[in-house]
Amino acid sequence: MSTITSSATKKTMIITGVNQAIYPLFPEITNKKNKDMMILNSFGAVITQPYGCLIRNIILALYNENVEEIYIVGEMESKEIILNKEEILSKIKENGASEEIIKTINYIDVVERDVISWLAGPQNIEDVLKKNKELIKGHPLIPKSMPVHAYIANSETGEYYQV
Repeated sequence: MSTITSSATKKTMIITGVNQAIYPLFPEITNKKNKDMMILNSFGAVITQPYGCLIRNIILALYNENVEEIYIVGEMESKEIILNKEEILSKIKENGASEEIIKTINYIDVVERDVISWLAGPQNIEDVLKKNKELIKGHPLIPKSMPVHAYIANSETGEYYQV
């Protein structure tokens, strides 16, 4: 039987994309030191499923790492968000997935829309952050008292604003 041990230090969780150039802005956005931050990465800072792996990681971190607040930070003009569906489809086919496989995945309705739209994800970072914030705040396994903040930041200029 395993036991869950909690961290004694209060932490701030940051959910963000994979571009580490944005990391230097986190202490200013959160008003916390780097040692008090826990960073979870998701391509484009997108949470696609309310009971998927990323939400699971968020929930476990909340209860095991003494997280006191959550920040979702997306990047202005991120290459992670602006994905070309035709380019994604072409790369998938180049690597061995046939049109039949893609049609089958679409037919069995594994994802919300079609598989390529699911992979490309939403194209508006502000919408992504608002949706993620609502999903986290409304999740039945996350305390209603947990503060959740959403920010859009620009790693080149150092500018950021709350969504």
